[in-house]
Amino acid sequence: MRVSFELNGEPSTLDVDPFERLSEVLRIDLGMTGTKVGCDAGDCGACTVMLDGLQVCACMVSAAQADGAEVETVEGRADDELLAELRLAFLEHGAAQCGICTPGMLMAARDILLRKPNPSRAEIEDALGGVLCRCTGYLKIVEAVESVGAQQTPQTAPTPAGCAVGARLVRIDGAPKVDGSDQFGADAAPANALWLRTIRSPHARARFELGNFDALYQRHPDLVKVLIAADIPGENSFGVYPDLKDQPVLADGEVRYRGEAILALIGPRAAIAAITAEELPIIWSLETPTVGIAAATASSVAPVHATRPDNILVHGNVECGDVDAAFDAAAAVAEGEIQTAFVEHAYIEPEAGYAMPLADGRIEIVASTQTPYMDRDEAARVAGIDPAQVRIIPTACGGGFGGKLDVALQPTLAAAARVVGRPVRSIYSRIESMASTTKRHPAYIQGRIGVDGDGRITAYESSADFNTGAYASWGPTVANRVPVHAAGPYRVSNVHNRSRAIYTNETPAGAFRGFGVPQSAILNERLLDDAAERIAMDRWDIRYLNALRPGDATVTGQVLKASCGLAACLDALREDWRAMLTRASEHNARDGVLRRGVGI
Repeated sequence: MRVSFELNGEPSTLDVDPFERLSEVLRIDLGMTGTKVGCDAGDCGACTVMLDGLQVCACMVSAAQADGAEVETVEGRADDELLAELRLAFLEHGAAQCGICTPGMLMAARDILLRKPNPSRAEIEDALGGVLCRCTGYLKIVEAVESVGAQQTPQTAPTPAGCAVGARLVRIDGAPKVDGSDQFGADAAPANALWLRTIRSPHARARFELGNFDALYQRHPDLVKVLIAADIPGENSFGVYPDLKDQPVLADGEVRYRGEAILALIGPRAAIAAITAEELPIIWSLETPTVGIAAATASSVAPVHATRPDNILVHGNVECGDVDAAFDAAAAVAEGEIQTAFVEHAYIEPEAGYAMPLADGRIEIVASTQTPYMDRDEAARVAGIDPAQVRIIPTACGGGFGGKLDVALQPTLAAAARVVGRPVRSIYSRIESMASTTKRHPAYIQGRIGVDGDGRITAYESSADFNTGAYASWGPTVANRVPVHAAGPYRVSNVHNRSRAIYTNETPAGAFRGFGVPQSAILNERLLDDAAERIAMDRWDIRYLNALRPGDATVTGQVLKASCGLAACLDALREDWRAMLTRASEHNARDGVLRRGVGI
């Protein structure tokens, strides 16, 4: 269908599939990659554009619907003064962080300011409500829009002279994030790049055999290659640690979690998208999966990996002082347990990138990543070449939070490019990203805390199990870091903290802001509250009394010399806490409730 519309004030006409998404028309057919794609389901709003003056998610609009319309994107008209002001305001207020949601936010902000030049905060929040952000917490975005609505002229921060400490600077990579030119993993690839589509297991635990693919090639003549484990030119394994490569690039006869990669289809995008699961000659033999920590540690369970018959990947342990004696002498002891679940990072940008073989045998990989050097080493291992022959070019990273510390598509792309001898690209769908990439570790933690009559912590003990899923990923880091931090940022001389990372037939768990410490902090802080209540002490007071300060030693014997700011943070909220206690006391008095000075 021939479609004509006005794009940022300029006429545009092209022949497209009428059902093609407007987001793809803009990005692929017209090269307007400022419109970002995070979900392709109308959920994240990163692809927000204006269609005849209304906010729309471009991924939910067909090309046919744009025919005869006026389309405006973040690239904007050259004379769009409002958009220019918003760009400056976003830079000045720190509203553009990773940048993947920024184009959508700018278009939504422009919309409300055109409709209402001086909107209220509630109106701004409502207008921006269709665009998700995982970096900023939204406050700086709202403040940026408010500043333009209040007609405050944004000023880019000058480079400070003299004392620069504490000066506020506009980020050096900020301009591309607000004008739509920043390049993310899905935004560019060589013109002759083939596409790679990973076929993943629908079963959590199974063995399988692959049949003959001749009939598949005959039905789909544009299919270039079905990549299987036997085709991997180097080692068919990868992992975070040099001595722990337990995850295959492509499963070789056995899968350990639902979503594990079995094979990859390589060819033109339309050709590989047309292949159905029923056409693939995969013969399955299902096995009972091991799900959850309790099941994995049962004596009769089949091991997820033969090398770990008890499913224990690694133990962690920190011990100091005499814990039992300290608990015996404590004025009060609080005990408890907590259980947490998998948590998805939910970065707006799914995994994306491409690999390109070079004439001299080297490979370049362009991808969204938090760990380019790890990517290099793992890609080289899988491609069967020296790490010096692999160059990683990180794109802008549209959110990570630890999730892109793990390698994802990089090893597969490296192997595919080396096998077919052409550039190969891949973009995970939102579902694929959530099904196959690492999560925060589920945990089951038990613990107890002892305090003396003045509220000083005298003892702490905990035992933490972490579900690391089917493969190790960052499991050893979590199991070894948590015992160090489980007693919290508090001064305590008698500690015994234990941990285990445990294999299951579930999605691998990996790095996620804190590497297991947030889970242990939930229990630690709850036990501290309970201990305070047992001795009728205020929650703020018990934390301030026990807060680590410069000169104190941690549970591992490290003496802190600087950067120990918990007491200062508590000082900053002292007045608000006291005011809240007063309000709570007045409320309780009205309702006839007697509390023992422990807050709400």
